[in-house]
Amino acid sequence: MGATDRAEGTRRTEGVLTGGRSARVVESVLRATAEELSRTGYAALRVEDVAERSGVNKTTIYRRWPSKAELVAAALAAVLPEAEPIDTGDVRGDLLAAVRQNVALASSRLGRGLWRVLQTERTDPEVEVMARTFRDRQRAARTKLIARAIERGELPASVDARLVAELVFAPIASRVLTFGEKVDEEIASEIIDTVLAGVRARGKAEARPWGTKGRAARRPDRR
Repeated sequence: MGATDRAEGTRRTEGVLTGGRSARVVESVLRATAEELSRTGYAALRVEDVAERSGVNKTTIYRRWPSKAELVAAALAAVLPEAEPIDTGDVRGDLLAAVRQNVALASSRLGRGLWRVLQTERTDPEVEVMARTFRDRQRAARTKLIARAIERGELPASVDARLVAELVFAPIASRVLTFGEKVDEEIASEIIDTVLAGVRARGKAEARPWGTKGRAARRPDRR
């Protein structure tokens, strides 16, 4: 590296780099990576462009993340963090809060770009691993939210927590990400209320004696 490169590296990281491990540097690089990824896609992503966008020397980036796959995986984990399910005190409030968060990210330019990459470049084995990891994290958090509602007695114990979560979030994701439609509070509430009503109705039907599917069977004659 020449004197010019060293000077440029100093300007890029001056005031934010502390032993190559500054939290501000990490945040800047990961954010820049996510933005470049959403703009160019995985195959065309270049560390040089991340360095320019973040203002952090390329050598510093490679020191912490030796491969592009490691860098992108870290960026996705930072932008799409694994979070504990929101606890508002009731399942409807929990679902509404979770939907708001998901819609806000999915409706953003960054969110749409990342989603496009994870869907259109899954033939790349590295992207497939990242997409599967993100999907599994989302599914686990949403399933946990429903499972907690079952534990609180808000939903029947017999329901499949994962299925209930998918029934809520799948149509919302379809509207936002597939069709580019807006999902406001009214639509989100309608979807959530419809799913919860169906789940609770099924629970009541299963709890009735002498029958299933909401119809009481005739008692057999006793002889």
